[in-house]
Amino acid sequence: MADIDSLLFNIASFIAGLFLLEYGADKFIDHTAVVAKRLNVSPTLVGLLTCGAEWEELVVIAVALGQKNQSLALGNLMGSSIANILASFSLGLIFMKTATFDRSSKIYAAVLLGLTSVFLLLLYTLSATLKWVAGTLLIVAFVVYVASVATAIYRGVMTAPEDDSDSDSDSDSDSDGDAGDESDDEEKCQGEVEKDRRRSSSSTLTARNSREMELLPSSKTRGKFPRFAPRRSRPKPLRSHIFKLLLGLGALLVSSYIVAHSAGSVGSELGLSGTVVGTTILSLATTLPEKFVAIMGGVRHQPGIMVANTVGSNIFLVTLCGGILFLWGDAEQLQLSFGILEASVMFGSAVLILGIVLGGGKRWMGGVMLGLYVAFLVTEFASGHALVDND
Repeated sequence: MADIDSLLFNIASFIAGLFLLEYGADKFIDHTAVVAKRLNVSPTLVGLLTCGAEWEELVVIAVALGQKNQSLALGNLMGSSIANILASFSLGLIFMKTATFDRSSKIYAAVLLGLTSVFLLLLYTLSATLKWVAGTLLIVAFVVYVASVATAIYRGVMTAPEDDSDSDSDSDSDSDGDAGDESDDEEKCQGEVEKDRRRSSSSTLTARNSREMELLPSSKTRGKFPRFAPRRSRPKPLRSHIFKLLLGLGALLVSSYIVAHSAGSVGSELGLSGTVVGTTILSLATTLPEKFVAIMGGVRHQPGIMVANTVGSNIFLVTLCGGILFLWGDAEQLQLSFGILEASVMFGSAVLILGIVLGGGKRWMGGVMLGLYVAFLVTEFASGHALVDND
């Protein structure tokens, strides 16, 4: 029987850790990009590493491995990979009627299927002697992936992955266009104000009132332009961004420890195995940012954002995160944590997203994928309780 007080405390710690995790990830990514720009590092490479990069998952996996919880680390990796496709990408499709994907999206999806197959094959055949080779191979694959895509983007062969910053820049450009339109209105308004000021000037008006009349627009033109021009703020010094980068990294490390520890405790209280906790509770929570990005991509009808967000995240997971998992993890424990159900759904998800990207997406496909994910969660919870009862 679960201790209610302990269960509620760990759930509260898990939720608080998630908020701190998102704060740390945002600060770390944002200020890393600023520091890289100030130091003249290639913005293409920075954009690639920050778009679809699962830094939260990487730290959570590292913390779980530090706690000798191999099953939680593996379950989080596989569960996040499944959730990114069946739960995040599907939400984007639901908010679209139809989706047509470009050439670069098809290349990304094909690469993901190949790397997912390699990861699962290495995991299935993993041994104490081969884990170093397998881990090094995946990390090298990540480096080659980053270098090849960065080179392709530089040569204009592929389009760069998009993220939230693109939408911000779009909104900035829109606001610039609006500002240009408002400048014409402002000139007309200033002429009207000048006429009104001359007509209303008399001996009864004080110098103070005359000055206010120059600043305030007439009733006909009020609200079309700002009263005062905004002041341009000086850019913050580099040391400020470095400090906030380190602050974000610290928040990332602390929150990952809280999330991993509390998730494991919740699983123990509920009688679930570490693998099930990683594939369900932990992965569902840590992939919330991908779900928000996918929804916005669907609402704005930008399928490229959805693919870059989903496929890029999964490539990051199966290469860099998978390589670290093999190098630091115990091969025997990882073999024991390997599940046919999780591996089959992970591989099937990669096949499914490739088929959708090649053939085009429909809204009903998103509904079917979301239904499959719910079925997967139910099966995982049921199998997790069954395993604990048998033990």
